[in-house]
Amino acid sequence: MAATLSATEVAALVDVDEKRVRKDVEHGLFGPASPPRFSLADAVYLRALSLLGVQLGVEDRAKLHGVVENAMAATELPAKIELGPVLELKIAAVADEVRDRLARFEAWKKARVAIDENVLGGEPAFAKSRLAVRHVGEMLLRGTSKPEVLEDYPYLKPDDLEFAPVFARAYPRLGRPRDHQAPAR
Repeated sequence: MAATLSATEVAALVDVDEKRVRKDVEHGLFGPASPPRFSLADAVYLRALSLLGVQLGVEDRAKLHGVVENAMAATELPAKIELGPVLELKIAAVADEVRDRLARFEAWKKARVAIDENVLGGEPAFAKSRLAVRHVGEMLLRGTSKPEVLEDYPYLKPDDLEFAPVFARAYPRLGRPRDHQAPAR
């Protein structure tokens, strides 16, 4: 995979805060491209960083990114890489997880998401329906339970419930957010 993911896409796919991604961009970890684009190696680095569950300084994050990038560029991906005398990263497992999730997400989008100017004004909707993907994704992101969503939309599939929130995070609505306050008088 070439560098094809945006910051919002990579953050949503590997389940990290977009602010974390943007902070690493500010520190130059992903190169000078503007806008930044992210490779599979970058996604694996971000997922590994989130799985570590510890805060690393900029230098240590840069080192980790370099180690992951080198491992991903190798002819044969090692099962694990040693990060220090007491820490190793199961790089193959993390890479497989990220690669699988990305492939499943792309397949889901192709099979289940339709964009038609005559349906919901071109808003991405579930195929053969008038239900906006972002609507379901935002419901789940706000904490609505999956059974509750299925009660309202029984035709949704398990993958829809898994990937609609990813879609909503990866492709946020464009334009200015609505002001939910009462107008000033």
